[in-house]
Amino acid sequence: MTALLAVLKPGDSIIYTVPIYGGTQTLIQGFLEPFGIQGIPVPGGRADLLDDAIKSARHLGVVLIETPANPTIVMTDIQRACQTAAGLKTAQRPIVMIDNTFLGPAFQHPLSLGADLSIYSATKYLGGFSDIIGGVVLGKDPVLMQKIRSKRSLFGNILQPDECWILNSRLPTVHLRMNRQSENAKSIAEALVKHPKVAKIYYPTLFTDVEQKRIYENQCTQPGGLVSIDVKGGKAAAFDFLRNVEIARDAVSLGGVETLACHPRSTTHSSWSAKDLDEAGIGEGLVRISFGIEDVRDLLADFEQALEKT
Repeated sequence: MTALLAVLKPGDSIIYTVPIYGGTQTLIQGFLEPFGIQGIPVPGGRADLLDDAIKSARHLGVVLIETPANPTIVMTDIQRACQTAAGLKTAQRPIVMIDNTFLGPAFQHPLSLGADLSIYSATKYLGGFSDIIGGVVLGKDPVLMQKIRSKRSLFGNILQPDECWILNSRLPTVHLRMNRQSENAKSIAEALVKHPKVAKIYYPTLFTDVEQKRIYENQCTQPGGLVSIDVKGGKAAAFDFLRNVEIARDAVSLGGVETLACHPRSTTHSSWSAKDLDEAGIGEGLVRISFGIEDVRDLLADFEQALEKT
């Protein structure tokens, strides 16, 4: 919110990729649009549609991309979006912001791909232990960053000293934790992809779409610790799975050292309409899993026994 309100004003428009974190979409639709800022949703991964939207939007102030998308893991080409935005023949080009929470700072680097701002929920991988709430914005332009700092001071969105100390103490281990979490996620996603109770697994190393594979290979160094599983049997089966996991915890957060699993349609994205959920590919049987650093053999055994009980 601080970053958006530092650059947007009534009459501007913001393009955002969908699906996106439910709270972000609520901020745009429930606060910015009544405030007079037009929100323009574009399906994630559709570079052609994103190009068209950037070129046709009136008074475009921000292009906000969450990649990979929450919770479908769809990837959007950051570099292409930045090049399209930079090529606009307008008095002021739009600011390109990337929600880099899922893969940054270890596996994806938006600023090197041309983005203006890289945004993080520090609550997740940066904090790593599910015990603080915070946000981080990184940028290259000191003038833009000063605008954000000014709004931060005005709104009071400043991390308290003790939480700053906690976050600072966690940063040296971010890469260690994220690498272990990515290894766990990759091993288990690839082990469960042909499980008879699993309809589909959403994970970068299992992409079959040529464009999605290209974006992943060009944009990321590791696939990350987030996996979404479409459980056969819909909502009832997904709920049975969540009730029966023992090591993994049924919770909505992500990025911590403990493995967490949730049902996005009834938690993180519960404010969306059924139509929006269906169009975004967030089905009744979809379960999102954030892998922790536990022993991979224990985790695999846990998921297998939970699936068998669905």
